[in-house]
Amino acid sequence: MSRRAWWTLLFLGVLLFLYRVRAVLTPFLFAILLAYVVYPLIVAVEKRGASRVAAILIVYALFGVVFGLLLSLTLPNLLKELEEIARKLPRQAVQLEELGQDAVGFLRRLKLPATLQEAWDTLLARIQLALEGLAGRLIQVLMALFTNLLALLISPVLAFYFLRDHQAMRERALRYIPAHYRGDALFILGEVNSALNGFFRGQLWICLFVGLFVYGGLWLLKIPYALFIALLAGLFDIIPYFGPVLGFLPAAALALSKSPVTVLWVFVLFVAANQIENSLISPWLIGDRVGLHPLVVIFAVLVGGHLLGLLGLLIAVPAAAIGRVLLDYFLLRRPQPR
Repeated sequence: MSRRAWWTLLFLGVLLFLYRVRAVLTPFLFAILLAYVVYPLIVAVEKRGASRVAAILIVYALFGVVFGLLLSLTLPNLLKELEEIARKLPRQAVQLEELGQDAVGFLRRLKLPATLQEAWDTLLARIQLALEGLAGRLIQVLMALFTNLLALLISPVLAFYFLRDHQAMRERALRYIPAHYRGDALFILGEVNSALNGFFRGQLWICLFVGLFVYGGLWLLKIPYALFIALLAGLFDIIPYFGPVLGFLPAAALALSKSPVTVLWVFVLFVAANQIENSLISPWLIGDRVGLHPLVVIFAVLVGGHLLGLLGLLIAVPAAAIGRVLLDYFLLRRPQPR
């Protein structure tokens, strides 16, 4: 068997291993994201004479102070909202499911030409099947979200080691690559790093904007659970195209506790946030650094969600960006520095 075939089998084996242990990858992915975000600050502190460990601890301390102040201002209200939501969410989800079933019943009474009636009935049957058990699925999605958020507790520790030892880790990994391929590997790593840098840092600012925009709108409209809804909206917005929809669904379920009209206002608010993000902020912060066509992004998100659930939705775009770099290099053979 040729050396290339062995490398192919090894690569496929690594992918299979990562898929089998996907349940424990969440804190490591959060750690990588955190490392990308704080790395420029650590470099800036290092340039002032601090060692790498001291620079990491200084940046961590600054972030700790900022987050501590934010938590002291928001945590009491957030905990109060979560307590009320835990009490009301099952009833609200059932109410939303009944509302959807009533809408399906109304649509079934519509009279259409015979040629369209069969297709229409099939579509309504699928919608009704999707609505069945909506209450349970909505609660499961929120529980999965909070389970993944618990990974944030150990992510800073993992990020510390990534930030401290990334140079040594890279050099050790390069030892396993034949010398005449190391230039190729360094070029590919540089391209991947450039794509992920633009995506992670730009997307973080976009999520922050969406969360603050949604919170400000909900506060002005006096809609209940504004802080919790805004938190979900900001977190879900990291998922391209589908993030605003995923953020709107729990927001709609919670806004329904006030009135159906409130749901409409929440919908308008989410649409406004999405339009501002897509037309102004995203092109400015991210642009075309990821290098993926929207159809490729949508396909990657759908595949990631199908294979890995919520975790797959979060890592779909970075994984697709890495795949794009690899395809560009091996199929187009971009020149690289030697």
